[in-house]
Amino acid sequence: MSYEREWLERTGAPYLLSLLLEKLETMDEPFVTYGEAARMLERELKTTKIFPLHIGGVAGKMMSNITSVADDAPPINALVTSTSGIPGNGFAWYHDNLWRALRGRTWEHLDRDRKLEVVRSVREAVKKYEGWDLVFREAFGDRPDRLERRNFTEQDGKPPETEFPRGKGESEQHRRLKKWARDNPGEFGLSRGFEGTTESDLLSGDRVDVLFTKGEEFAVVEVKSCLSSDDDLRRGIYQCVKYREVIRATRLPVDVVVRMILLTERELPSELAARAKLLGVKSRVHKVNG
Repeated sequence: MSYEREWLERTGAPYLLSLLLEKLETMDEPFVTYGEAARMLERELKTTKIFPLHIGGVAGKMMSNITSVADDAPPINALVTSTSGIPGNGFAWYHDNLWRALRGRTWEHLDRDRKLEVVRSVREAVKKYEGWDLVFREAFGDRPDRLERRNFTEQDGKPPETEFPRGKGESEQHRRLKKWARDNPGEFGLSRGFEGTTESDLLSGDRVDVLFTKGEEFAVVEVKSCLSSDDDLRRGIYQCVKYREVIRATRLPVDVVVRMILLTERELPSELAARAKLLGVKSRVHKVNG
């Protein structure tokens, strides 16, 4: 080992927090494994192999700096985990002293399902907390440049949709309907607090027309304008199914509900309406194009 633990913890803490915040700002997995963090720090700190078991100390230093400037910040170190998606024993003190309910069970006495409930609640709190930019500046200074780097090298088959510019090849009719969807979450039965974004990238390489999020609640709208044929509408149903499963997979081992909505400008043919219902895809008709 060619690095000192104290140096790794002090120098690595801001990079670890920056990586976590990057993931939370996108539709990436909402956690960082010890192995992933170790590889990122090897690259950013230009050091030799970092042992994943040392990342717990980096997460502890990160959280210590955070609490020194913001005692109301949720324990984001819960999102630094093993491959099981559950943080290690180093998180126990933060759970027991900063998070658990009065007279609630300590971390070591929680079973797997209860620990996952804690992880879910922390994820919700972390995403809703609005002070991360200020916390970062006060605890560590300026954020590093973007750390997540996707390197798609596949030569066969279709390249990821996310590799192309947003809106490439999109019709004006589709663009108008997509914008209406983003600006009108209530039209899809979504409660206040859902925020919509267009062209959200998924880890599968797909790009979602409209994604609504509220903490760890999700709703995806696939848009098919007046230009869409029946075959396009059928494809839209199965796109919805695919996006739902990809988003659910990125959240595991925490289980989340993803609502899927197919927005069209005409009624679905009866056989497609029946298929959508069977697959749990809600359809909504709204016309914005003449």
